[in-house]
Amino acid sequence: MKRVALLFMIIVVLPACAARGVISLVPSAVVAGAAQQDVFIATNRLPAAEGQPRLFQQGFGERRDPALRFAKLDISIPPVHQPGQIEWPGSERPDPAKHFVVRQEHKYPGMDQFVQALADANGRDEVVLFVHGFNVNNAEAAYRLAQIAHDFESSLPVIAYSWPSAGSPRGYVYDRDSVIFSRDGLEELLLTLTARKKVLVIAHSMGSQLVMETLRQMSISGKGAALDRLSGVALISPDIDDDVFLQQAERITPFPQPFMLLVSAKDRILDFSAFLTGKPTRLGSIRDLDALDGLPIDIVDLSNIEGGDRTGHSTAFTAPAAIKLLRNLDRTAR
Repeated sequence: MKRVALLFMIIVVLPACAARGVISLVPSAVVAGAAQQDVFIATNRLPAAEGQPRLFQQGFGERRDPALRFAKLDISIPPVHQPGQIEWPGSERPDPAKHFVVRQEHKYPGMDQFVQALADANGRDEVVLFVHGFNVNNAEAAYRLAQIAHDFESSLPVIAYSWPSAGSPRGYVYDRDSVIFSRDGLEELLLTLTARKKVLVIAHSMGSQLVMETLRQMSISGKGAALDRLSGVALISPDIDDDVFLQQAERITPFPQPFMLLVSAKDRILDFSAFLTGKPTRLGSIRDLDALDGLPIDIVDLSNIEGGDRTGHSTAFTAPAAIKLLRNLDRTAR
């Protein structure tokens, strides 16, 4: 059973540092006690300019591109790392003894080379695909997934689907439009991956809307057979209208199993989203769980977990107590 394993690789919210998500490339980042976490990236973000030597420089951001690009970042996690945290350099000089930095960046010319690199990573027949949420730039998506994979001691290759969020609190509507724009890219990636491997799909916040829309799209377009190769789906703090979710779920056949929702009644980001939409709650802060009766879904309520981010929107992967609890549950389930 992999129900609990779905709880862990879960990605990406508002940054906790002064400087917004800057990737620091430090090729000489070799420090005693540091850990390396490889993060594969598939993205439909458009590079800021042609001819840039690095795909993921700071200017690589919210502009949309119908084509997918592929890379891998070798991320160094400092020996002083604390569970649930990303140790950003901020205004300091990047120091691999104290901060997350990138040791090396590998670019792949196409999907085939990307999938081959995944196969070469550790020979496992399964990968984790993470879909980030609202207000996340590419650096934050990559570093957060590295933190999650490290803290939950994942042995599977991890992939970030980095869709073109504006990376701004004022970009909520832009991000919702980017979710619609990004469905085809995510479908292309899922079809390719599931033809070769089992895939755990983990989504956070608005990324949950992107996942549900894509699974629905695949099902009603006759590509539902690929859903059998999903080893599970977990939606973390899903920013979805509950009525919309029920309609989406009704059209997804086969419905992936196991399927998990991680919710919290103390999620202030989802409270604000609900305020914007004129409804009392969003799916990730739902209080009437009876509304989901009949669906083959496991619900994990994190409302009473202390710690983590101030908003309660990323408790599952920033609160040390939640990380410890979920990691122990995973080991018990095995």
